Amino acid sequence: MTTVEPAELRTFATRLLADLGAPDDVAEMVAASLVDADLKGHTSHGVLRIPTYQDMIDDDALVPDETPAIIREDETTAVVDGRLAYGQVVGRLATHVLVEKAHRAGLAAVGIRNGTHLGRMGEWAERATEDGLIFSSFVHSSGGGLVTALAGTADRTFSTNPVTYGVPTFDRLPFPLVLDMASSQVAHGKIQEYEAAGRTLPGEWALSPDGEPLTDPEELSEFQEAEDWGALRPLGGTTAGYKGTGLAVIVEMLAGLLGGGPVIGQRDPSSWFSNGATFLAIDPERFSDRATMAAKVESMATQFRAAESLPNVPVGDGARGDDPLLPGEAEYLTAQERADGGVPLPERVVEALTAVAADLDIEPPFDDAAANS
Repeated sequence: MTTVEPAELRTFATRLLADLGAPDDVAEMVAASLVDADLKGHTSHGVLRIPTYQDMIDDDALVPDETPAIIREDETTAVVDGRLAYGQVVGRLATHVLVEKAHRAGLAAVGIRNGTHLGRMGEWAERATEDGLIFSSFVHSSGGGLVTALAGTADRTFSTNPVTYGVPTFDRLPFPLVLDMASSQVAHGKIQEYEAAGRTLPGEWALSPDGEPLTDPEELSEFQEAEDWGALRPLGGTTAGYKGTGLAVIVEMLAGLLGGGPVIGQRDPSSWFSNGATFLAIDPERFSDRATMAAKVESMATQFRAAESLPNVPVGDGARGDDPLLPGEAEYLTAQERADGGVPLPERVVEALTAVAADLDIEPPFDDAAANS
């Protein structure tokens, strides 16, 4: 691992993105989102993504200087066309519009199309909860990026089709409750993270084309070509994969119907992925007062923490530690640690970023002194 100070990593990412064609303000915005993901423990959605963004730009699947636009709206709804701009810019616009409308009307919904990669969805939930709103989102890929099998099959049919929920905690917890999860066993970015770290996959995460457990992340690491590659299992795996499959269907339709992008069967699975989504927000103070809601948060959290952890009952592969954490708590704790101790980057991520920097004649912030093997 190589550890980099967050500010230094953000400056480096900003320079890379600017040299790849983003205006300065966009480069700063996207870099801030990527490093925030790294700070919160989501390497899969952090600066690891920059080499992929470079490839997308080269293939005209991402337009770094494009600006997303609102193409229709009324008092409570809007549709944002990302126009293949950076997804972090698209997500910011959609969330800003959503928050304004929800505060005015109590409820709001925003559809998104052509969003390229919307990044860590938890970021948009956190932004909405900071404004006191309850948030939910449903995201699909309206391009390629089909990586998840249906229960009982090994065919790549859906993207990871994540759902995200955010609930404000009214100062009773130091973080909002944010659940950000794929309808597959794990996010595809987690596979890239394991590949970058040189780790094998748990047997319940993915399966080979003939239905056997797949543990080599390189066989799942790309979206294009290689029709004989394996697939992610739906959430629930071999025990309850029908639940993940059903969830993926609902997410596909909510994102596709309201965002307006094509759904499976309508798109070219060999093309680059491009996120479509639906964001929803509710102002909880239209339903109750803050003191009452704060007491409910406190009661829930107290009872949650009263549960006794048993060493023979695992919380699951990919969880932080061995004890149950509230949704959003792992990100909060990890961000605190990394703000002081720096952001650890797997060596393969360092190598990939160094290669991009060399192409752009930029000096990377990695040296032998920063490496911790």
